[in-house]
Amino acid sequence: MKKAIAIFLVLTFCSMLLAGCSDAPADGSTAGGTSILNIGTGSVGGTDNTVVEAISSVVNQKTGLKTSTITTNGGTEIIYLLETGDIQAGYSGTIDLINALNGASSFDHAVDPSHMLQCFGFVTWDLPLVVLDNSGIESYEDLAGKRVGLSPVGSSTAEVLMLVLEAYGLTDSVTIENFTWNEGYTALKDGRIDAMVGSWANGDPISGLIELKATKDIRILSMSEEAAQAVAQANAGVSSGVLNSENDDSIASGEEVVAPANSGVIIADASVDEESIYQYTKAVLENLEELKGISNYFDAFEDVCMSVCVEGVPFHPGAAKALKEAGLWEDRFTVYDGV
Repeated sequence: MKKAIAIFLVLTFCSMLLAGCSDAPADGSTAGGTSILNIGTGSVGGTDNTVVEAISSVVNQKTGLKTSTITTNGGTEIIYLLETGDIQAGYSGTIDLINALNGASSFDHAVDPSHMLQCFGFVTWDLPLVVLDNSGIESYEDLAGKRVGLSPVGSSTAEVLMLVLEAYGLTDSVTIENFTWNEGYTALKDGRIDAMVGSWANGDPISGLIELKATKDIRILSMSEEAAQAVAQANAGVSSGVLNSENDDSIASGEEVVAPANSGVIIADASVDEESIYQYTKAVLENLEELKGISNYFDAFEDVCMSVCVEGVPFHPGAAKALKEAGLWEDRFTVYDGV
């Protein structure tokens, strides 16, 4: 099964290239020899896609680097593509980094950390399942026999929610359907599914949720403490967060919703030279105000750029250099030394 998933992801990527998702060569160069970074991002409408596209725009304007974004199914596929050399950088969820290190879940082997060196974190996603308020579904246990919408196969969010469903013993009693974010919320609104994964990025709902709530009242399902512990034990890259009425007005004042949480990290292959990743990271740090003007997902950047990263995965030397110059580096992390 794992090998089948890996093959599916690679074939999906190849088909997207043939469809013209990027004009950039996969070897990271242009016809004129100018360095270019092919950067993997998730499906349109997700936080990672918004963030990576915004960063690429700023980097292309402010530095001599050239970047080209390539839409994929998410963190798992991106790590595979980094390993094969088809892209040079991308985003990953912390759940994916742990799975890749251990050869777990969709990974049929342990991935060498040199293919997924951390650059900086950019978000923590709270990822509870969301239902329509009039659905009669009040808890995860009520989902037995229901249709549950998740993000695309291979995405970090889908991996997280599969752990949640497993913790509740629901893996074999729900029907899983995979969507892009906006398509999933439309399916929930139209009654084609009974639940869809929600996403609060650094505490704020993503755009698809905001659009759904403009026409429908929703209920956010809270995860039990036992389920949260089971999920964290299954993968150290998954934590739990708490949402309240300040995060969403569908939560009553004084109440809290416990949600599974995954964080997003920009990663790069060790083959990318130190100067390129230094310039990429420095451009982000020096243009945060402009990036905040593009998206509020950057508002908490200084708080999450190191705190959400995975201690077991080294940092790219170029990123570490820029973070140290900015006074953001934390000594609990290590820098890749080529070994």
